[in-house]
Amino acid sequence: MQVLHASDIYKSFGTLEVLKGVSLQINKGEIVAIIGPSGSGKSTFLRCLNRLETIDRGTIEIGGQLLVKTGPDGKAYYASAQDSAEMRRKIGMVFQNFNLFPHKSVMENLTLAPVLVQKMDLEQALANARTLLQKVGLEDKADNYPFELSGGQQQRVAIARALAMNPDILCFDEPTSALDPVLTGEVLKVMKDLAMEHMTMIVVTHEIGFAREVAHRVLFMEEGYIVEEGPAEEVLLNPRQESTRAFLNTVLVAR
Repeated sequence: MQVLHASDIYKSFGTLEVLKGVSLQINKGEIVAIIGPSGSGKSTFLRCLNRLETIDRGTIEIGGQLLVKTGPDGKAYYASAQDSAEMRRKIGMVFQNFNLFPHKSVMENLTLAPVLVQKMDLEQALANARTLLQKVGLEDKADNYPFELSGGQQQRVAIARALAMNPDILCFDEPTSALDPVLTGEVLKVMKDLAMEHMTMIVVTHEIGFAREVAHRVLFMEEGYIVEEGPAEEVLLNPRQESTRAFLNTVLVAR
């Protein structure tokens, strides 16, 4: 069952064209890793999928519902604010720099959106939050504040917070790039556990080993295009494109 369909996405910031006709279809339970050099459009594409950025033209469908399409005049037209908000809730987002509310406890970070946005009963939200904290190995940190946690712990809280909204798809925007190797391992373990539970995921990452182990498909982006796409083993071990090979060699040497 297809949960996301993005077709021919274009996005510019002023005169800088960042996405040049990018497309992606993803089925329920599938894990797609997006790799590529900095500035290739990976993060922008991810942000366009849940309307953190608006596109210039193209089509995005989430769960069979139309979020945005190109009109006869060549411009992008979005669904109503209410319908857009409903679709956005189906896509959870985990950011590079955690983006937790610093003045709220871990438990408050996890329960705020379910109570305010989904109108969930507070007791139910608290129970769900406790279950999620146990899932990410932080059940003893419920009353702590973000500044009291390591970077890896903060990112695991951010994953739990995204899961608290019960999304159909979970997007990760370079979730380990701000972490040292030990803390990176903590976060990747949680992501691997989610993969074992068949969570649908789109992961922008430089963790090539993780992508090879967990992803079903890998997309290599460069200069706003998808240059290569295919099964993870094929793209990462036997890439067809010279630019993909050069990027992988650079990343592996750097590590």
